[in-house]
Amino acid sequence: MRAKAIHRASAILLGTFILTHLLVHLTALAGPEAHLATLDFVQVIYRNPVGEAILVLSIITQVITGASRLRFRGIGGWALLQVISGMYLIFFLIMHTGAALMTHNVFGIETDFYWAAGSLYYPGIRIGFAIYYLAAVAAIFTHLAAALHFGWPNASKALVRGLPWFGIGLGALIVATFAGAFYTIELSDEAAGYYIQNFGELAKR
Repeated sequence: MRAKAIHRASAILLGTFILTHLLVHLTALAGPEAHLATLDFVQVIYRNPVGEAILVLSIITQVITGASRLRFRGIGGWALLQVISGMYLIFFLIMHTGAALMTHNVFGIETDFYWAAGSLYYPGIRIGFAIYYLAAVAAIFTHLAAALHFGWPNASKALVRGLPWFGIGLGALIVATFAGAFYTIELSDEAAGYYIQNFGELAKR
């Protein structure tokens, strides 16, 4: 099987997880408890040895096959956007997956609402993490738009052009929610301890 076919196959599995993950994050609009309850429900699927192994394998496959298909010369337009968004997604998947696995398996801390909100809670790290997460959501939908542009010629041009902007809007909404734009957030002692331990002076209010 060619790298392109493997990349697409793993993208379907990983894309399903990412879509579910984003929908779970949207439940935070109803408050931390709503997010925690929804996360507990969906984690039954992948927070086990088999589910976690499949997810990690799909991420590794996506990163390797995606990196092998990167081309930089003589490209522009949607091809350039596809490469840029793909490169950022490779970076984000490695960083975010590694951080989540280490936090849960090494530190023994739940990667729940408060862990995510902690990255946007402290002024010293808030802006960096806001850009980090917003760019990730924008990259997901930009990469999807490019895939539709090249793989589905009959796709609506309005849909293709609108997907990156939708990603930016969705990313901004999720970041704003976890940053406490709609209600006051008080970190759990566990999450606060994690950020103080790992970010030191930057983790001060």
